[in-house]
Amino acid sequence: MRAWQIRRKAPAPCRLPFSLALFTDDRRQRDIILALKQLPSAQLIPPLGVIFRHDGLPPAARQALGQEARHITQMKGHYFIYARGKLKGADGHHGGKLSSLGFTTMPVHNLREGQQAQSRHSALDVGFISPLFPTQSHPGALALGVVKGANMAKALPFPCFALGGITPATAKRLVGSPFQGIAALGAFTE
Repeated sequence: MRAWQIRRKAPAPCRLPFSLALFTDDRRQRDIILALKQLPSAQLIPPLGVIFRHDGLPPAARQALGQEARHITQMKGHYFIYARGKLKGADGHHGGKLSSLGFTTMPVHNLREGQQAQSRHSALDVGFISPLFPTQSHPGALALGVVKGANMAKALPFPCFALGGITPATAKRLVGSPFQGIAALGAFTE
């Protein structure tokens, strides 16, 4: 619910159908299929965006796992976005080249990267600004912080979600900022 509160309180809320994105990661999630099966359906909670990365897997295994994860995610009424590649039936893609089908999302670690993403992808749907707070995904990485991250989100011409170190306490700090939602990886590991 905090993700939707962030959207509603943003200065200019966008029309994306999800305000919470959950990232997958083969290094931190033992059984992504079990985690997806345990997600409530979109009949019980607002729809989610699931960004499937699992980059450490061999290509054929990644495609097979991606198809199974896509099926479960979509059967529950959520959106499935495949990272760094194409997957038949996905609702969009994250990173990589622009596709005419579905959502296009990109990582944004600094303002320059966000501006480059916009110049390459005029139809960019979401930029994930990270790491906003210290995070286990990138130990030792310098966190942007709320002020710098919010200034980036305000300066970019596409909706931005906060990613990195998102917890109930840190998400609360984003209410009223230009962010249109939040993204998390730890939600699948805890």
